[in-house]
Amino acid sequence: MKRSRIIEARRQHVSDEVRRQVDISFLIVGRIHEILERKGFKQKDLAERLGKKESEVSKWMRGTHNFTIETLSSIEAALGEPILEVAHT
Repeated sequence: MKRSRIIEARRQHVSDEVRRQVDISFLIVGRIHEILERKGFKQKDLAERLGKKESEVSKWMRGTHNFTIETLSSIEAALGEPILEVAHT
């Protein structure tokens, strides 16, 4: 895909912290998508299991949603699988 010079110029001004947050958000969405695909579920199925509108789940799956621990826990319960692993030292 050809990258826009305007978008690339703006990316140069994004802090490393914000980039990391976006990267983590995309990793979470990727994991949710992976589980949905493996189980043969659609976003609509996840929405129904969570008692949410499909449009809300669709917003989450764009990768720009700031997931709360509560939301992640609910998604894990609905999918029957963990999304995150926390490292302990």
